[in-house]
Formats: sequence, structure tokens, C-alpha cells
Amino acid sequence: MDVPETKKGNVVDNLHGESVADPYRWLEEVETDEVQTWLDKEDLYSRSILDNLPKRDELRKEFESLFREDGIEFPNPRAGYYFFVKRKANEDLGALYVKNLASGDTRVLVDPNKISKEKGYPVNLGGYSISKDAKFITYGLSENANDKQNLRIMNVETGENLKDIIPGDLYPATGSFSLDNKGFWYTRRKENVRKGEEKFHKKVFYHTLGTSYKEDKMIFGQNIEKEDVPSAYETPDGKYLLISLHISSDPTRRTELYILDLSSPEKEIVPIIKSIKANADAYFLGEIHRGFVYIKTNFNAPKWKIQRVAVSDINKGLGAWETVIPEHENRLIEDFSVTGNKLFVLTLENVHSVLREYTLEGEFKREILLPTLGSSSCINAEAEGNEGFFTFSSFAYPPAVFRIDFSTDEISMYQQQKVEVSTYDVESSQIWYESKDKTNIPMFLVYKKGLKKDGKNPTVLYGYGGFNIKILPSFMKVIIPLLDRGGIFAIANIRGGGEFGTAWHTAGTKKQKQNTFDDFITAAEWLIKNNYTNSNQLTISGASNGGLLVGAVMTQRPELVKAVIMGVPVVDMLRYHLFHGGRHWIPDWGSPEDKDMFPYLLSYSPYHNVKESTKYPATLIITSDQDDRVHPGQAFKMAARLQEANISNSPILLRVERKAGHSGAVDVSRYIDKAVDEWSFIFSQLGING
Repeated sequence: MDVPETKKGNVVDNLHGESVADPYRWLEEVETDEVQTWLDKEDLYSRSILDNLPKRDELRKEFESLFREDGIEFPNPRAGYYFFVKRKANEDLGALYVKNLASGDTRVLVDPNKISKEKGYPVNLGGYSISKDAKFITYGLSENANDKQNLRIMNVETGENLKDIIPGDLYPATGSFSLDNKGFWYTRRKENVRKGEEKFHKKVFYHTLGTSYKEDKMIFGQNIEKEDVPSAYETPDGKYLLISLHISSDPTRRTELYILDLSSPEKEIVPIIKSIKANADAYFLGEIHRGFVYIKTNFNAPKWKIQRVAVSDINKGLGAWETVIPEHENRLIEDFSVTGNKLFVLTLENVHSVLREYTLEGEFKREILLPTLGSSSCINAEAEGNEGFFTFSSFAYPPAVFRIDFSTDEISMYQQQKVEVSTYDVESSQIWYESKDKTNIPMFLVYKKGLKKDGKNPTVLYGYGGFNIKILPSFMKVIIPLLDRGGIFAIANIRGGGEFGTAWHTAGTKKQKQNTFDDFITAAEWLIKNNYTNSNQLTISGASNGGLLVGAVMTQRPELVKAVIMGVPVVDMLRYHLFHGGRHWIPDWGSPEDKDMFPYLLSYSPYHNVKESTKYPATLIITSDQDDRVHPGQAFKMAARLQEANISNSPILLRVERKAGHSGAVDVSRYIDKAVDEWSFIFSQLGING
């Protein structure tokens, strides 16, 4: 089929005195018949190419073998029970289970596979929370695999749902049960908000079991800005409610902490830390344990530190805080947990996890030896439990769950993912390269043993570089077919991410955002210069903020790569903030409403920097029609603009997953369909015939 023609409008905005054309503005109206008709034509065009690519059948068999395997359990221990989500090999979706430790009996509580069959379409299980005595749970169900989840409550013993439902339109969180099981604290937005602000106006409410959500009492958030999001949890002993307020209405993000003494209903909510502003994001993340508030913060500590203050001393201010784990130049504190008399701290060191145990006062006890260099979670345990669990995986180490017996300190493997392929010959290495401004950037390379550096290896370069998010070594089934055919998978840990703390993140934000793109471009150039691959056998890939990344790189350097995988992308930097929760991202990117930021955003906005009559690389743009995080109209507009401007023989394709959200389809069947499309496209462009 020929490339579909897309109608061009004549929309021109005058922004800060400059005229900016937006000819495909009409594609933002995704629910209209006109846009749906256009999507049908785009789908026919994409399918005419994707369905006829070689290797599809071969790849489907491989992905079916890789993903149709039993999952593993990551126990959430509570009052003599384990709660966990697990997917069986013959199922599309993971189900929520409970295991009675005394009897050994295991049963299903929530089975999305059964619910989906009844509904006639996939229904995804979101998060869940457990009451302190394990008698009740709340859980979220999404009918579009997006952020909108109906909140249900279940009696664990009987398996029956209560009549209470908090509708997904209010974007409720799963909440924290009160000690008496009469209700739970949770976050949702208030009712009756303006169109376009459905993901704002979040408040903390208390829901009494057996009543309508319309009767829920607002506990916190009456006077906060619409973009700011509070959350609350009740301590295991039922004494306190700890409230975190995540602020993104300011030029830099920050958090505030508050506490409510639940012993007397007349008590007021008291601030623990409030109104601390800094040049960079200032976070305070807390947990209450044995009379102390333990706080992880990057305030005046770019690599983070852990402090604590006695609950009785919170009115004394920062002077009453003591440092338990100080900032360390070579360690980025990623997470911590307190249980019994133990403090576990997870750090990131040269982009791999290290797990250590301390006393509650910060005295070092031991390092938890991990199987190899990889990524770990922190310890998941009850506040006064006798055991804990953590996960670990790496490029050649399938995901595993380990158990720690706190009475003996013995560590044992609880479960490990079984895979049908051999990983003994998979190698990984971490190299460092110099970016445009001479900053050293790390990059992981994953490949099979015996790789020849002849400049001809098909290579996929992946990146993200935003929102303080870290990309760590982990086991990725989806890249195994590439490795088996002599390919390389590379991950560039570029600035804007969180791999090295606050300064690393800040260096890829606002007017430093070009650093992110330069780091990625230089990674591609390094791979070519060092004889790993060449431009005709190199694909770049990224999603969400990573979609912005590859969109900017392909418009700045279209000749550098052969193919682009652009997932759920943010590509219109002049309108990203107008949809869904886009205003939450202003602290990272800046606002186009700011006269000073506007020209900078325009200078790299991928949609606005597509140039007429240019040879662009083959591009597969992937999005979902129910994405309520990044508006799918951004992907639609980018596809139309590239198809209009491209004069190469390389296709520009749009793939739209129906009834799916930001993460795409969560059911395995459709995930495999997507993987087949994506990787057969990559293989065809890179000339992988083996």
C-alpha cells in the first residue's frame, strides 16, 4: 500500500510573538470519527508491511516459548499469610493469591483472566493493599490497562467483594487500612473538576467500609495546588498517619511530610518538614518505626542520606534530626527499609545494586552478597517480622527471589524464574565514553560470547534519560532472539536519569536537556567508531521520555541510524503540558508558557523539527488509544508529519494498541503480538537473516 495521505489543517499559534504551525492539531481529537477513520487507514498501511516481514513466524515461536512460562512469587508477608501476584504459563494475566503459612493452603483472590473472559476483553489487576491483620484487601482493576482503576474491597477469608466501589474516573490509590478495619485512608481526586484536569486535584480521604465513596471524609489537601499529590499510610501499630505531599507545582519538585497522631480524634495534622526549597529537587521520603521517623533525603546531599527524628521531637525542626546513614561520594542511596532492629539500605554503585544491613542507629553489620553485578530490590518485610524477601536479576541471571531468616541471618533462594534458553554464553560489559561536553557516560553492552568487532553487528541502542529514573542491569527475555543471532543490545545511562544522583538528573533537565540527546548521539557514534556496528545496522529505541529522546535524535541526526522504535512518545514540547498529567513534567522540561523556556523547547521539539524532503530512518511509532499518561495524539501527529516529510524508501509506521494504556497491552498474548511486530521490523531493517 501507498503511504496514507493525511489532511493538513491551517492552525498557526502565536507564541511569545512567534508563529508556530501545527497542521495536524486535529489528530489530537482522538475520539472523533474522523480521527478513527484515519487510524483505520494507518493500521491497514502498517499491517500491509508488518504482516509481510520475514522472521515473523520464527520470532513468534521463540517469544511464545520465552513468555509462556510460569512466573515466580514475590511474597508480601502479613500476619501469617503471604500475598503475591503470579502468572501461570497458560494464562495471559497475573492473578493475586494468598497463602496460609500455617496450613500451606494457597488460593486465588483476584483472577483477571476469569474477569476478562466474563467481560470479553482484558481487565488488568493494578495495585493492592492489605489490612494489618490480613482480613481485608483493596485492589485496583483497569479495563484499559491504564492509570484509571476501579478500587474494590474484598474479605480475604470469604473471597467476597464488598459492595463498596471507588470509581476509576477518580483515579484512586489502593490506600492504607486502619488498625480497627473500619476503613482505610487513600488518595483520589475530588469530584466535579474541569475537563482536562481529571488527573489533578488529588486529596487524602478516609473511606468507611459499607458506605458510599461520596460520604468519604477529606483528611488532607484542601488548600494544596491542583498539580500536587498527597499520599498517606497508617503505621502498623495504628498510632500514626504519615502523609507525604509530592509537589510539582513549583519550578523544582519537592516533598513535604506531615504526621497525625491517631490516639485522639481532635489532634491536628502536624508538619515534619515543610516549605524546604532548593535549586534542585528536594525530596523527603519517610517511614515511621519504633518511635522514630526515618527519612531518606537528597536535601544538601545529592547522593542522598538517611536521617531520623523521634516523633516526640518533630516540633524541634531540622536541628533535632540525626544522620543515620551519611551521604557517600561513591554510593547513591536508592531505597531503605526498617524491620525489627534492622535497617537495610540499597545503594547504586556504578549502575549496579549493593544491599547492606545496619542497626537502627546506623552501625554497619554486613553486606548482603548478591549473585553478580545486577539490580536488586530492597528488603520487603513486616515491621516486626521474622523474615524478609528481596528480588535480584541481571542480564544473564533470570529473576530470583531470596529469603532472609532474621533469627539466623541465613539467606536462601526462595524461587527463580525458569527459562527454556541457555544464558551461560551471554556476556555483558560496562564501558565509559566521553560525551560532547567531555562528561564520561557509562553504557552496558550485552552480547553472546565470541562477538567479533568487525563493525557489522546488528545493534539496538536503548535509552531513557529523564525523571531521575535509573536503567539497571536486568534479565530481558525480549532481547534473546537478537543475541542469538549475533546482535548487541546496548543501554546508555545518559544524563537526566537517576543513576548518579541529583546532579546527574539535573544535568538533563530544562535548558540542559540537549545533554541527554548529545549523550545518546555520542553513544551511537562510539559504537560505530569502536567497530561494534555501523549506521546501517543500528536501531535506536526508547519509550515515553525515551520516545522524546529517540524523536529528538532522529530529527537532529537522521543519517546516524537505520531504524527507530519510538514508544508512547512525547514529541510536541509546546503542548505536552495540556493533556492528562502533563503539567507534572514541567519541573523536568520547563514550560512553553515561560517566555524564556519557549525557544529552547521549540529548538528540539521533535514534531516541530521534522524537516521537509529529508531521508529519515525507518520508524515504528508505538502507542495505545487509551494512554492517559502521554496523550496518543502526540504519536499520531509525529507519524503524519514524518510520513509527509520523508523522502527515503524507509517506512514510517504507526502501531496503535486498542484498549491499552501507557505500558501497552499487559496480557501476554498481545504483548507477544507487539514483540513480533517490533522485532521483525528491527530484523528486517538491520538485515538479520540468521
